[in-house]
Formats: sequence, C-alpha cells, structure tokens
Amino acid sequence: MLPTGQSYPPASVGELPSYEYQVSTETITENVSSHLEAHPEIPGVILISDGKVHSMIPRSKLFERLGHRYGVELFLRKPIANLQESLETAPCIVSSNMRIAEAINNALCRKTESIYEPLVVEYDNGSFQLLDVHTLIMAQSLVMENMNNIISSMNRIEQSIKADIPLDTSLEMIIDAIKRTIPYHNAAILIKPSHWAKISSNNELLYHLSESLSSHPLIKSIFETKQHTFIENTKRVPSWAGMEVLGKANTWMGLPIASARNFDGILSLSRATDTPFNKNEIDMAKTFSEFMCIAINRTTEHYDDDQFTNMIKRKFIY
Repeated sequence: MLPTGQSYPPASVGELPSYEYQVSTETITENVSSHLEAHPEIPGVILISDGKVHSMIPRSKLFERLGHRYGVELFLRKPIANLQESLETAPCIVSSNMRIAEAINNALCRKTESIYEPLVVEYDNGSFQLLDVHTLIMAQSLVMENMNNIISSMNRIEQSIKADIPLDTSLEMIIDAIKRTIPYHNAAILIKPSHWAKISSNNELLYHLSESLSSHPLIKSIFETKQHTFIENTKRVPSWAGMEVLGKANTWMGLPIASARNFDGILSLSRATDTPFNKNEIDMAKTFSEFMCIAINRTTEHYDDDQFTNMIKRKFIY
C-alpha cells in the first residue's frame, strides 16, 4: 500500500505523492536548512535558475556537508548554489508520464552513492517536484505483488462465474483485477442495446452502447473485426472526435466482449496521462474481456466449461 493508502498501482510516476520544494540558486542555505528541519518528510530541494532546473540537493547530503568541519562557516549564510557546487550533485529528471518500472531503472542506473537520492519529476505543465525513491520502490513492490497474484485472481474469477454468483459480484472481481494489473483512469463496459435485457446488473461501469457511439468508426471497427483497437495518443488521431463521452483519454484501448457466437459489447479502458498501454497490459485486458463475456452470458446455452479451459490455457505468466 502506498503512503496515500492507495492499494492500486498508478499508471505513471506523476501520480505518486511528491514534494514541491524548490528555491532559486541565490537562496541563502540557512533558509533551506531551516525549511527542511521543519519538514522532515521532504527528501531534498530543487534549485532553479532562470526558470529551469539547475540541480537538486538531497536532504541527507545537505545536512551531512553542513555537519562537516567548517560546514556552517563556509555555507550556511551563503547562496545554496555554493553548497551544491561543493557537493557536485546532479538531478535525475523523469517525466511524470513515465512508468514505475522505467523510473526504477533510471534510479538504479545512477552511481551507487546516488541510487537512493530523490528523483525530480517534470510535469506536463512545466512544474517540477521531488519524488522520494522509497515511495517509488513501494509502488514497484505493489505492482509486482499484484502481478504475482494474477493467476490466483483469475482462478477466483473463474470459480465465481462457475458458481453462478450475481453478475455484479463477478464484474466487481474482474474490474478489481484490471485495476491491480492494468492501471487506468476511465473505464466503461459498453453493452449493445439488443443484449441489455439479459444484463442483471447495476454496475456503474455498464453503459448502453448508444446509436451515435455505435456508428463511430473506431467502435464499428471493433464490431466488424472482433479485434481490439489501441490508440497510443488520441491527440494525433483525427477519428477520435466523438469518443470524448468515454472520459478524458490520452491513450485508449477498446476490446470486444465477444465469443465465437455472441458479441455483447466493448470494454473501454483509457488513461489521462501520456502513458500508453504496453503489450502485456493489452494481452491481459483481452483475457479479462473474455471473462466479462462469459460472466454476462453465463447460461448453459451461451457457454460451457470448454470456454474456461481454453481461456486458462492462454493465461499470461510474466
């Protein structure tokens, strides 16, 4: 669980709790020291020069240098840039859209003595914040824990559907598994009007697939091909116009909820960040859309145990 109490991994590092403490290179070191003493949770300070990141000083190195012989006399009442030049610290800047695993790799690729120093996160609006590496490691641990439990989660979903439990419960289990392994910001289960009568659920993600949306080129393509559609950057795709009803989406994928004989709807997953879904996430989403199809059509005339058997053979192990 993350420091915020969040039990689902975020899509990118920009969603992790971070700290907005930055000063100009001319700021007196004593002011920075006093601020960090008053706020022990802040992992360091970002130095700004001419509106750009000049450097970053980790909390530990700042106080360690001031604690050395003549440290106070040499630096305390001088510009913070003087202390930084003495330490020769350099910032590791990552995009707020970067994946957790990639940010971890960037952190570990630094010199041994710098591995646990905070990262500087650059946001789309041009702002910068400090990310504690401990928080990043906790997020990666949460991702790995969820991935390690994916097979048992799928088995629980399978058994729940076989046990003919209420559809709401099955859908909640599937959505929970998706959140833990394929982080998203907006989701919708779009059901064809002709199939709505058989849906015995009030799940908040269930939507009628309206006539206007059904005629959209992207939706029609999924209907006609029974294949998923993935858009890495919606801003670069003119045909995205008209899909805004699904919520803010910088990256999106739509997956058919279909079997060999039935086409019930589409699973829509999107992210508001510029963090595209990778192949593993798309493959897992395909499996979850199959589970949804079976959960929705769980009467004997629509599926049999062979559907489960075939699906289990396609489970993904990482």
